[in-house]
Amino acid sequence: MKTMTLQEKLEQLVFQNKTKDELIQEAITDLSGLLADIFTGDDVNELKKEFPEGIKIEDIGIELKAVSIHLNNKEFDVPCVEVAIDMIQEKTQFDIGYYSVLFNEESEQIDEIISLN
Repeated sequence: MKTMTLQEKLEQLVFQNKTKDELIQEAITDLSGLLADIFTGDDVNELKKEFPEGIKIEDIGIELKAVSIHLNNKEFDVPCVEVAIDMIQEKTQFDIGYYSVLFNEESEQIDEIISLN
């Protein structure tokens, strides 16, 4: 019988409703939808002007930055899981910023943050 690592034990405790991979995929899907809205949709949040001049959606690469567990967070009363994704301009490897989604203990999204450099 294989002994579970500490990481596996923590994941089993924290990710009871959705797996870590499912939350990562949900965050990537949300980011893709947001980028599509910014570059080809209505840009309701008027974020396109915050991106580097002349950048197109196909120029943006993404990388998983972190999956973090917040036991205490001054902005939320409950513990939460944060999935953070870096956005990079692929040709120059310029760090554009990051996108982060926060999930509560039921794996429901409670907030999203986009931070652009």
